[in-house]
Amino acid sequence: MRPLTLIDTLEYYDVPQILTAADATGTRYLCTLYEQTSDGHRYLGVQISEPRLMAFIGGQLDLRDAYQHPEVENALYVVKVHDETLAATRILQPSDLTEAMLPEAGYYFEASDLTDEADPATDTYQLKVPARDRITFSTLISRMGWPALSLRKTVGKVAVL
Repeated sequence: MRPLTLIDTLEYYDVPQILTAADATGTRYLCTLYEQTSDGHRYLGVQISEPRLMAFIGGQLDLRDAYQHPEVENALYVVKVHDETLAATRILQPSDLTEAMLPEAGYYFEASDLTDEADPATDTYQLKVPARDRITFSTLISRMGWPALSLRKTVGKVAVL
């Protein structure tokens, strides 16, 4: 069992439908709800690189394709949520996937679907970084503990002087 930390809820309807999470090493997971039981919720999770995750969020990657064509072998997991804990519990082989687990074909995420309500309360920081120095800026953002994925939400809260 691999404990995960919730990074972002991308789609919410009664419960999180699509979410992102990370393990202790920083590996990202894209997770889609496929089953709700009294024992908790089960998600189909796939390890995903930051560029591919950003392609999904940018509406350039079909959600089903992310699961059917993972970037590496042994990247598919059953992710369970129970009593506020999130964990990747079992590695799946592509042959283990059922139609009930997979999202419908043709689902492309729209970043406009993200709402400020899903964003937890954060502090506001003012960073004195030259705008032309993007490497320094992104390094500072990561040192602040903000995942690059959240930067699109927090950039309005950061003043670049």
